[in-house]
Amino acid sequence: MSASVWHRLQARLQKSLPPEEFRTWFGPLAVESESDRRLVLRAPNQRFLSSLEEVYRPMVDRAVADLQGASFEVLFSVGEAQPAAADEPFETRYQFETFVVGNSNQLAYAAARAVAARPGRSYNPLFLYGGVGLGKTHLLHAIGHSIRHSHSKLQVKYLPTEQFVNELINSIRFDRTAAFRERYRSIDVLLVDDVQFLGNKERTQEEFFHTFNTLYNAGKQIVLSSDSSPKEIPKLQERMVSRFKWGLVTEIEPPCYETRMAILKRKSKERGHELPEDVARLLAEHVDTNIRELEGAVTRVIGYATLSGQSITADLARRLLRDVFSSPRGQPSMEDILRVVTAHFGVKVTDLQSKKRTNAIALPRQVGMYLARKITRHSLEEIGGFFGGRDHSTVLYAVDKIDRESRQDERFRELIATFLGQLQRAT
Repeated sequence: MSASVWHRLQARLQKSLPPEEFRTWFGPLAVESESDRRLVLRAPNQRFLSSLEEVYRPMVDRAVADLQGASFEVLFSVGEAQPAAADEPFETRYQFETFVVGNSNQLAYAAARAVAARPGRSYNPLFLYGGVGLGKTHLLHAIGHSIRHSHSKLQVKYLPTEQFVNELINSIRFDRTAAFRERYRSIDVLLVDDVQFLGNKERTQEEFFHTFNTLYNAGKQIVLSSDSSPKEIPKLQERMVSRFKWGLVTEIEPPCYETRMAILKRKSKERGHELPEDVARLLAEHVDTNIRELEGAVTRVIGYATLSGQSITADLARRLLRDVFSSPRGQPSMEDILRVVTAHFGVKVTDLQSKKRTNAIALPRQVGMYLARKITRHSLEEIGGFFGGRDHSTVLYAVDKIDRESRQDERFRELIATFLGQLQRAT
């Protein structure tokens, strides 16, 4: 009976407290004994119990009276409490198996796998940084999932930095910083997202500094993420910067074209559809900086097509994503370049991306690479990706060749100038 009382009591308290406050004070409790008239809950230590009694006893008593009546009581004891199984659940979709690996994130992925396999012994701390929507949170959750599965006895906690700040504020407000410190300094694996928000918060940095030292000196694993490298976080204390760099600091960069294509194929398959090749190319070209936006584009296109009963076409994608596809003047897209080149030479895009090396295919391909290099911001690697996954040296060779032929052949030079004019007018 009392197990169900505890379950219902938790539900009642959750409605009355902020999520982080409930997790801090009621998550560490465990059922010690039960009877028809009494429930005994075990707290991790005496300091924790004293704060719990002082601040939350009236709330608990009122909730118990509402649920069971005045004859039922809840008592607290001290002992070694195990964390609740459901405490800080990790998002199911964020696992290593669902992370698409490419050149832009390969090192971060490998380091995350190493940390998950040997917590506290591979890279400690592991510091991941990069722009919004590039997979940092995905990797933190994947580490948590993996450690929970392979090292089930370890206590693993993931939290955004904002939650750490809020819990610290509450602990100071209610004079229970000792319990706050006990909670965080007894963790085996600490995964903290968005540590750039530590900047300009001196008291929080002080607390985090000592938490970091305690865990690190005890051989516990620390994984941190940020939108910038440690030294670029504004108003972050130098001693914090130094400690964040003790282990491995690695950047996650925007995905290259091939990785974007792989992500699109993975995400569309997960949603039960295969994007047509031209639609996938269109999305991979225009959504080139943010994986989260790429996933959102897939969801919008597939969702609309499914609900409306329409086929997934490039025209449909352009209409639905016109806000994403609007390019600034003076910046022709790869789609524009491919359209101009294929129309003039009478070839298909698939020909340009194939392994064919006949002059009828090689020349248009080299012209396309040249134009892309001259009027877009794509890197050599990305341009090579658009043309069938060719490496940067192939793109450099194409640029040099077209430059040379333009200097030597006036008619060819005029053709290239015509292409450039068409592309500038198209934007």
